[in-house]
Amino acid sequence: MVAGKPISQFYKLPFEKNSRILRLNVLESHTEMRAGNRPFYRVERKPVSFKKGVLTIRVKLENEHPVKVYLKVEYDHLLVSCSVDTDECYLGRYAYRTLRAMLWNEFHDFEKYYWPECFNEITGRSKYLDVICDRYGIDIKLKKIFNGFFRPNDYFLPMTERKVLKREVGKKEPIILNNENAVGYCLANTDPVRFHSNHYPFLLPYTFSANADNKTVKSYKGFIFEDSDTEGFDFTPNQADLNKICYEMKNIARIQFTEYADNEELSDEINDLNLNNRDKIFELFNKALPMLSREPFSHYLFTYGMRNIQKRPMKKDMQVATFSMEVPTLSFLLTDKGDHYELKLRFRVNGKVLLFCEDRIAMFFICSASKPNVWYFLESETDSRVVLFFSRKNFRIQVPKGYYKEHFEHYVNEIKEYYELEVK
Repeated sequence: MVAGKPISQFYKLPFEKNSRILRLNVLESHTEMRAGNRPFYRVERKPVSFKKGVLTIRVKLENEHPVKVYLKVEYDHLLVSCSVDTDECYLGRYAYRTLRAMLWNEFHDFEKYYWPECFNEITGRSKYLDVICDRYGIDIKLKKIFNGFFRPNDYFLPMTERKVLKREVGKKEPIILNNENAVGYCLANTDPVRFHSNHYPFLLPYTFSANADNKTVKSYKGFIFEDSDTEGFDFTPNQADLNKICYEMKNIARIQFTEYADNEELSDEINDLNLNNRDKIFELFNKALPMLSREPFSHYLFTYGMRNIQKRPMKKDMQVATFSMEVPTLSFLLTDKGDHYELKLRFRVNGKVLLFCEDRIAMFFICSASKPNVWYFLESETDSRVVLFFSRKNFRIQVPKGYYKEHFEHYVNEIKEYYELEVK
């Protein structure tokens, strides 16, 4: 019941397919009323509350007394009513004028108010949401612990066939450091979704001078972008082969972006180029890992974009890193939390369950929370996309039981085809 009226007596208006968008032509096809010129200037609207998924708006038309209009966003339609006359068979004037004012540019997206199965029917409140209603309007945010909340029609990463590359076994004996041949390698990484000269992860060799203990860096001399940067330098056979891979990675690491004026054909070409480069870099990392694991000096560098990679590394930015030859395997945990399910992503190394270090993700590489300086190379490029997707949700997805079976269970079944799934 909303304001004494059963929710079944709300008028139903269909959304655009697979969205929460109501179009003006749809609204006006349900009534013969018309608001005339500049309809949004003659309707005073003030949101009053958002409880049980129902948005209540105080509405005043011209010189009339104020009334209340109620909106509830469902999966594929909008339910609307008011405190005067609208019901399941009739779209009243107040409801129409309110919606017409909201559709000032001929459509309105109600996604902000789409929170099915999120409210307690007795209290009207939600354990998942923080709802603030003040003079500025209504602000609805997920609580931090429910950052991975899933709603019907929300995007979920499609599971594709996993291609696992054969990994060579690295030689156990490390290369002994020669002070006259001090070369190290860093994993250059940045956030791949930022528009600041970003790039895929790649390896970057550097020269340095070591401290007397031959275990730590005294000072960095410079990055090696090509062999000409170190003329006369005597590389070991391992370093010479690894450098070639580094140069090849850097040449294709930069991510290309489409421009506003690009046509569809050019956009597809750019996207295909990026995907091909991503797959190629993954293959190169797989080839380089046995060589990299032998090098005594390796670091991690968050670049903030390719344009920030200067000739000489900054000591404060270079973080000591170890690259393990152990193969991490992804593991999911599905837990019954009472009114909702939680799907959590973890990984295993030698059978031991580890949690992700949430701020140490480098697309193809991951770290554990217990050892954030030890990097593990994922065994499939598909795994890297799974990790990136879940990392933006704190590695947990919450799904209310009310729509779990219809809208989410099939995703869990897809996961079971490729990964370990533990159910509690």
